[in-house]
Amino acid sequence: MKSKLILIHAILLAIAFQSLSGQASYSFNCNDKINSGPYLSGELFISAEPLDVVTYFNQDWLLGDICLANGEAVRNIYIKYNKLLDELFWLEPASNKIIKLDKGGILEFHFLNFLGDTSVYFKRINAKRYALADSSEIFGREIYKGKLSLFILYNFIIEQKELAIVNGVYCEKNIYGEEPIYYLQFLNNKAVGLTRLNRKNLCAVFPGKKDQIKKFFRENRQIDINYNPDLVWLAQFLNTIVTQ
Repeated sequence: MKSKLILIHAILLAIAFQSLSGQASYSFNCNDKINSGPYLSGELFISAEPLDVVTYFNQDWLLGDICLANGEAVRNIYIKYNKLLDELFWLEPASNKIIKLDKGGILEFHFLNFLGDTSVYFKRINAKRYALADSSEIFGREIYKGKLSLFILYNFIIEQKELAIVNGVYCEKNIYGEEPIYYLQFLNNKAVGLTRLNRKNLCAVFPGKKDQIKKFFRENRQIDINYNPDLVWLAQFLNTIVTQ
């Protein structure tokens, strides 16, 4: 009986997509939820204007796995992550439509092969995105997991605006600059966000470990936080001084 209900649901969904695609022009209601069987849930996505390609973590659709909040896993589906919106998109195969997935239903997602790297994971964490904001759920790229875990949120700022022509009309276009936020997550799930992983900021987070931190940076002046192996190296050191 359950399998028949699922089959009927799939047929009705396919008919709905065919009806939409057969119209000369149409718009989507982003409040209408789309469910894929018992697994993925989200909403049809259409942006008022094209998103700047620089704001995507992966500009092309890539195969990935998603671990859901209910413990299930959805594997080998095409996904794309937008860093500006902090949203994960799924290319629904039956309709070829873009679905913005419900963030609350996702624990983590993994790109099977990102430019030759098979270790790219993003995890949903609860953290403050801005100094005066309340905590919220974000997707952070997991750099290191331990007593102290390190995540990156690929945040953007608007550096300038310029005039551009969109569909024959002049409009202002934002020029973005990437300004990542680094999150240190403790075992109690408390997360501290830093815009710079430098000696001064880390000494403020670990006031009782100033001597060890100063010594680390003095002995490792060449460390580059824009280089992931160096970030892992730094996180490994922080795990030696964390007491929680």
